[in-house]
Amino acid sequence: MNFETVYQVAKALPKEEQILLFEKLKNDFYHPKKKLNNGNKILKKEDAIHYLLTTIFSNKVKVLDINNM
Repeated sequence: MNFETVYQVAKALPKEEQILLFEKLKNDFYHPKKKLNNGNKILKKEDAIHYLLTTIFSNKVKVLDINNM
């Protein structure tokens, strides 16, 4: 069976059945979920804030020892 035969059969269906067929085919071919590359993960807002506060905006200040340079 080739696509032309399937197309002709689909066009012979009533309009309501064509819509149902289209929806079923769309669900089979369209996947809105994007897969993340390289194991990246999406952080939740709370996790992102916690990460920024603990790593970027921490109170620790690094002091350079000028004598050892």
